[in-house]
Amino acid sequence: MKYLIKTGKLYQIDNGRPGAKLACLKPPYYPVKKTILSPDGRIKLYADIKSCKGSERIRDQLYILSDSLNQTILSGSPVYNRELLLLGGIAANQIKLTMDHRPYNLYMKSCQEYCIMDENSCVAARLEHNPKGGGWLVESDPVFTPFILMGIFIFCRYLDKNNEFLTELENHSDE
Repeated sequence: MKYLIKTGKLYQIDNGRPGAKLACLKPPYYPVKKTILSPDGRIKLYADIKSCKGSERIRDQLYILSDSLNQTILSGSPVYNRELLLLGGIAANQIKLTMDHRPYNLYMKSCQEYCIMDENSCVAARLEHNPKGGGWLVESDPVFTPFILMGIFIFCRYLDKNNEFLTELENHSDE
């Protein structure tokens, strides 16, 4: 399946062009907790960052995608890699995901390209920034609904912002 995410909306690609809107984010876009809506405005999922019990470290966070009954649909933990030194700090380039008791790995190839691999190391989804028309191009197996794809997109943005935040923390600690 091919999609386009642009201005907080997910569209299915039909004949190479954006077709029907399948999901969208509820404005405002700046809070950490995001609300994913159906095209008719009904709340479908929430994306949020939770701290692990008893920890205040940013590295001990969980990314959670939950439904309106607060049941977890998809969860993930960022994986920090000491080899990815980010101006003196370590960065995350991967999220270990679990959906329906199945493991997936979301890899950040760059801040403009992400890939999700299933437990057999097959590509289950790919998100790539669209340099020509803006937004994000998404290719995905049908296992991910449009609402889950919006949640995965938010997880990608969380990961990117998390690395940016770690860089700022490291820079301020040097002062």
